[in-house]
Amino acid sequence: MCGIYGLIGYPDTRSGHLLDVIGDYMRPRGPHGEGRYLEPGVALGMRRLSIIDLEHGWQPLKARDGQVVCFQNGEIYNHRELRRELQALGARFATAGDTEVLAHGYALWGLDGLLARLDGMYAIAILDRDRRELILARDRFGEKPLFYTQLGTVFAYSSDLLTLAALHGQDPAIDPPALERYLALHFTPGRRTIFSTIRRVLPGELLRVRLDEPAVIEHRRYFVQPLGTARAISDDALAELVEQSVTSRLVADVPVGVFLSGGLDSSIVAAVAARAKPAIDTFSMGFTSARHDESPFARAVAQHVGSRHHHFEFRGDDFIELLPQVARALDEPVGDQAMLPLYRLCREAAAHVSVVLAGEGADEIFAGYGYYQAFAPGPGLAGIQRRLLSRRPLHPDLKRLIRNPHPATPSGFPLLTDMAGRQALLEPEFQEQALDDWESQLMVWLETAQDPLQRATAADLATWLPDDLLVKFDRMSMAHSLEGRAPFLAPALVDAALHLPARRRRTGAESKVALRRVARRWLPPDILKRRKQGFVLPMRQWLVQWFDRHGATAAYLDGRELPGLCGTALNRRLDDERTRGFPSERLVFALVLLLEWRRSADARIGVLRRDYDLD
Repeated sequence: MCGIYGLIGYPDTRSGHLLDVIGDYMRPRGPHGEGRYLEPGVALGMRRLSIIDLEHGWQPLKARDGQVVCFQNGEIYNHRELRRELQALGARFATAGDTEVLAHGYALWGLDGLLARLDGMYAIAILDRDRRELILARDRFGEKPLFYTQLGTVFAYSSDLLTLAALHGQDPAIDPPALERYLALHFTPGRRTIFSTIRRVLPGELLRVRLDEPAVIEHRRYFVQPLGTARAISDDALAELVEQSVTSRLVADVPVGVFLSGGLDSSIVAAVAARAKPAIDTFSMGFTSARHDESPFARAVAQHVGSRHHHFEFRGDDFIELLPQVARALDEPVGDQAMLPLYRLCREAAAHVSVVLAGEGADEIFAGYGYYQAFAPGPGLAGIQRRLLSRRPLHPDLKRLIRNPHPATPSGFPLLTDMAGRQALLEPEFQEQALDDWESQLMVWLETAQDPLQRATAADLATWLPDDLLVKFDRMSMAHSLEGRAPFLAPALVDAALHLPARRRRTGAESKVALRRVARRWLPPDILKRRKQGFVLPMRQWLVQWFDRHGATAAYLDGRELPGLCGTALNRRLDDERTRGFPSERLVFALVLLLEWRRSADARIGVLRRDYDLD
């Protein structure tokens, strides 16, 4: 795990200093050291969190007599198998690390041949000196971040958004479509970021940049998850995929643990991991409110699998204390309420382990969320009618991401606001947004689904998962130099789960049908029978405490303005919410997080610009 960054076409006299500043800023992503590569017009760097081959795995790693120069943020879980294949082709390795596999794999298999073979989470930068080009690639499901920007003849990329926002000549203006999407979703999906001049490399996408013409960028999706016809798979084969996915993510030269909530997904990960690594460390976060606390279930699972369990409790005072810290740990705003307890859990876990496994992705691929029930096949005549309707264009009322007649995405994910609610909060010039290419392509892809349930889960796989859940997991863990891994996102497991027949994914009465069935071999019945609770928090109570601490709404908003948001409307809305006890708690928290993030981001951009010596 690392952070990567680089510039093409930046003045050579300044590029080394810029790498120094960016690397120092990104130290939490890689506290153990740095690596860099410099030549005229090219400045590439990284920070390293040592996980594999602690002594020798320093980047960059090279191949083809130094003509291929490779940096990586992430882990390649099948690097040992790929290493054996490459050695059979004549590759000679200097390290036991996974990044060197990328360098030799590119040299011997070519870019497409390499990317097709990878099972991992990664953001990769490959400099091909022979071809005079830089290649960037991001993993298939968006586990690792990667951003880029163009400033005249300069191209720059980074694992951290704010390091690009602070560059000389950059105007970190708020992007209108991104802001509207945030007010609907509490995150910004797709290629757009909150800044209008900075873009995100999409999951499964690669970029080529010519060293002699860095203003020309080639975008290409090297992987788009196939949808379509259902495929049968036996329980034994599915269980084997789950076991392979978990055990492959245990590979490390440092201590590894598991985040254990007590729900089905994390319990499966803990159970399988504990069979491979007896007495593995597990970590859970409880709450003082019994209605929101799952910790007794986590303890029961830990006892069943024999893990060394660590339990912590999150209180209202933690919310007040940690919200500014979480805002500072985010390079982009994500108003997910679970961010705060996860931040605290990562901090506690980092005192014991360097890597943690978690259950992210299971709900999307196995159809776990309650709102999927509307798309699940029903019994009898209703089920027959649903199957017949699935041959027609799917859900004509959900043809946009957020601008639908009903305030929901194509997955059924409930929005924070409807169109009228968003327009009331936005300044007029931010209100009218056209369909962009990313959203158009998303909707075309969703129409290749075999049935409404596959379509709904695919929509979350392309939005909610990479741009909320995985951002949250990456930023909160990296704030504490902790590597987070998601076993359910192994490509073979994702593909198998998405192509299960709908009734093996979800029925009206049961979620994650196939996963629950195979889990019988690892977990006791009382865990399997539990209904999904989700990470639900006593947010209304905490918001009351937050605003009581910060005084009147107008006083709180003073100094926390955000371009694009109408200050008068925002003040009126928050006053109304306070009077009524925060009935729209999801929206209010998202607004508070956005304002706290903006205040922190402005300060951090200012510090970076000072250190860049650009103002």
